Amino acid sequence: MIEELKQRKGELSGKIGRAKKEGLPADELIAEMKAVSAQLKMALARIKEQSSHLVSPAVKEELLDVSLPKLFTLVNADNEPAPSDVTIRECGSDDSVAWNEYVESFEGSSIYHRWDFRSVVEKSFGHQVFYLAAFDSAGTICGVLPAVELKSPLFGHYLVSMPFFNYGSVVSAFKSVRQLLMKSLSEKASNIGAAHTEFRSTQALDGYQCKQNKVSMVLKLPSSIETLRRDIGTKVRAQIKKADRFELKMKFGGSELLSDFYRVFSINMRDLGTPVYSKVFFENILRCVSNQDISVGVVYRDDLPVSCCFLIGYKGMLEIPWASTLSSANSMNANMFMYWNILKKAVDSGYDYFDFGRSSIDASTYRFKKQWGAIPMQQYWAYWLNDGEALPELNPNNPKFKLLIAIWQKLPVWLTQLIGPRVVKFLP
Repeated sequence: MIEELKQRKGELSGKIGRAKKEGLPADELIAEMKAVSAQLKMALARIKEQSSHLVSPAVKEELLDVSLPKLFTLVNADNEPAPSDVTIRECGSDDSVAWNEYVESFEGSSIYHRWDFRSVVEKSFGHQVFYLAAFDSAGTICGVLPAVELKSPLFGHYLVSMPFFNYGSVVSAFKSVRQLLMKSLSEKASNIGAAHTEFRSTQALDGYQCKQNKVSMVLKLPSSIETLRRDIGTKVRAQIKKADRFELKMKFGGSELLSDFYRVFSINMRDLGTPVYSKVFFENILRCVSNQDISVGVVYRDDLPVSCCFLIGYKGMLEIPWASTLSSANSMNANMFMYWNILKKAVDSGYDYFDFGRSSIDASTYRFKKQWGAIPMQQYWAYWLNDGEALPELNPNNPKFKLLIAIWQKLPVWLTQLIGPRVVKFLP
């Protein structure tokens, strides 16, 4: 991995130099360079820490091969020759079993590719969905692409694969199949008058404009809690210990903890100026996604919830897509206490990796996750744009949303719980 990152960094440096020399824009190349540099720095730092107590050069050399979740290494793997006579069609309920069988068998898929999340989206938001699959000449699925249509007067009309989650774009072992699926979805978008299609990928997708300002922060987990405690370092251990005097307690469970989870989550989203999902959204994930490791965690102080998380485990990686802590609990280090207990749970459950979720490079959330030893894994959000359309900027950094955010932060929580779900359903 180290050599691959070094090679990519060198290639990007050359491209940036040529672009500047020719007077061409280099912003995307520079953004990718920063992400690659951050990955390289984190990987080298972690290797140095892990190997500092080792004597054997052979063992140290072995550590240079830092393994990564298959989600980040196989989603765009190419196994040639590609199948011939591939056909693309939209799938219905009769295809659900075959769809899930393909997703389970392909190592580079995410849980959000499963058919179950189609039900989650439809029941929670009522959106139109387009689940495209590629079939070979024998009628066997060889690639899938789930997508959701979002359409509103305020935020526009577009397709996303997949909205509301960190992952879920096109997967296939064959580049030609991936291209066919993406082309078919773009044609669908054009036919229904959508302004753009967003593909949330963990690998670069050729031929599409791409944003690279987000990374996933992933931690390779040790086999024991004792090693985990050592690996996080003295500074993080000290922050966790500060929570001891507040006698915090953490519970893990399911729907019985959802009300306490949602109370903390709603308050935190209001404070951030972000419309909150409905409680039904989380209920549907727990109900609709079968035979998977999905749980809710809540931290209590004097029986009152002060911090919370929603956890999803899949193919050796435990992910935390949603987490919140009340500002009043920051002085208790409740957030550090919660993440320590989550990581212990991940190790006890035998997970190989922990996914802290996505962040912008050098943002406060990025630095928080980095202190635990997480390594940034680049996310590539690629776009098909309808004629004359610009790259979308549906994010809190967009200046036109600043006033709305400020107003939202002053609303009572009960009101944000009422109107928030009606707004956020159109935000990917």
